[in-house]
Amino acid sequence: MTLTLCLNTFGQSISNKDLKHNIDDLFQSYSNYDRFIGSVLISQDDTIIYQKSFGYADVESQRPNTAQSIFSIASVTKTITGVAIMKLVDDGALTLDTPISTYFPGFIPKYSKDITVRHLLNHSSGMQANIGRIDDEGNGLVLGENEITMDELIELFQESQLKFEPGTGYEYNNFGYTLLANIIEKVSGQSYADYLEQSIFIPAGMKNSSVDTFKILDEIAFPHTGLGLNAFKKHTPSIHLSWIKGAGNMNATAIDLYNFMRSLNSGILLKPESVDKLYNVSQPTGINDTEYGLGWSIEHRGGEKWINHSGLLPGSASIMGFLPEKNIKIIILSNATSTKLDAKDDFQGKREFVSGAIIDNVIAAVQGKRPELLPMQVNNSNKEDYNQSYDLDDTHSLTFKKQGNNYTLESTGSDSWSIFTYAFSKNAKEDNKASEIASFFANAFSTQDFNGLSDFGSEEMKTFFGSEDGIKQLKGIWSYFLEQAGAFKSYNIYNIEGENTKTVNIRFHFEKNDVGIVLSINKENLIQGMFNDDTVKTSHVSKVVLTPIGKDEFFINGHQNGGMQDLRVSLTEDDLVLIDNSIKFNAKRRN
Repeated sequence: MTLTLCLNTFGQSISNKDLKHNIDDLFQSYSNYDRFIGSVLISQDDTIIYQKSFGYADVESQRPNTAQSIFSIASVTKTITGVAIMKLVDDGALTLDTPISTYFPGFIPKYSKDITVRHLLNHSSGMQANIGRIDDEGNGLVLGENEITMDELIELFQESQLKFEPGTGYEYNNFGYTLLANIIEKVSGQSYADYLEQSIFIPAGMKNSSVDTFKILDEIAFPHTGLGLNAFKKHTPSIHLSWIKGAGNMNATAIDLYNFMRSLNSGILLKPESVDKLYNVSQPTGINDTEYGLGWSIEHRGGEKWINHSGLLPGSASIMGFLPEKNIKIIILSNATSTKLDAKDDFQGKREFVSGAIIDNVIAAVQGKRPELLPMQVNNSNKEDYNQSYDLDDTHSLTFKKQGNNYTLESTGSDSWSIFTYAFSKNAKEDNKASEIASFFANAFSTQDFNGLSDFGSEEMKTFFGSEDGIKQLKGIWSYFLEQAGAFKSYNIYNIEGENTKTVNIRFHFEKNDVGIVLSINKENLIQGMFNDDTVKTSHVSKVVLTPIGKDEFFINGHQNGGMQDLRVSLTEDDLVLIDNSIKFNAKRRN
């Protein structure tokens, strides 16, 4: 009981000194692995409690990032565009319910009268028209290198349809914010950049913020690639900013964004009721309890509300948000991503850490929890050279080697497999009906022989498995897999969960990539659902370098070993333990 009480009161008793120390340790650990460069600002009760910069603004000249560094804020731009629209609402120049046909009468005339300013702001327009995002049906435009005008975009999207009735669904839409930027120009009579300068940047004290350009060239935090890899490389963006006008074309310092949020709270920019609408006129996203307001994402982290927006462009990542219950503001701006974000790139790791592990740990720290740090390397040079094999199961083995100061771990066995994907490669098949049904389905799917499959379906699935249209769909899905992932090799059942209703995870191994399918099998042992398994990872990396982090403890830097998740390895006298997040896989020492 005493231990439990100590843990539970940690968050209540942590001092500002300890909080700063925990946050600094977090950023130092990510900086140590080159997983973060940029600037950080955190405040509580409008007092800055942590402000620090890391890495280079320009790796070529070795110019460091500082508090004055100006970053591309990418999609964090949307929060400021949203405030600009609400300022026009405050001035009586438009309303949230004004249809966009008012400003673009020739744009998809069949639907534009039903799409309002509010729908654009909270991504509930339902438009197929989008920029920088291509859906499964091929709708949308890839970002271009050359300047594009609004008239040209209107023309390109003229034949667009609706995916859902406006206001009834959610889909993130960059083009909606480009429309909003142009509405600002039409209503204000100023350029988008001039209106923001006069109505937001100057009143809020955002001295170094700008649209498209940089006010101080010597303070540019140039975008870089190579985040978490072997070396940073300065990146020249190939996207013309006209494509993301209003959606991602602003530059700012961390202190500028801090002043922006303070000005919102103090009523300098908007009426209090309009500020409330930013966070409350929202659309459910369909992901947990997350909603999207008028330029802000409303989530919950650690049991409390987290209002924020993140941004991502090649070479730049950002997040700005606040925890209203604690009056804590957090701004993290980074000028690096792992790659150029090219969809054709084979890199499978994280593109950036700002909107994932870093912000999760920052919020945990300010909530009084201990952040999870990346481990520091230690010197194990006194350990003798070592070469030993370990068996995870009958077909998957590992060979651990130490040669001098170098440590490696290599996957071996009858089938080619990757250390990063053992969770998906292992055999979880059981001697029960669920395994039998899943094996029958996997064999039918991979051979495209569906005779008898309908016998294993529930009433609805029986109709699907036994119909000409259903089989046609299954064959189409398989053809798509072959087209995208190469020749089929094998399959395995890697996970079974549940009691009455079971979910069975099947992994299909292809030449280039692996694909996961989940079957839901009810208590009558009938398939009642079939779903994509998005958790399946693909890796062909069989040998990795180990970083010693303690006595017989090692870290596998996924980013530098093939672009997968981080792993840990622990050696005991008889076993090698492979640790994947919280899951431990024991490998027995081979005699």
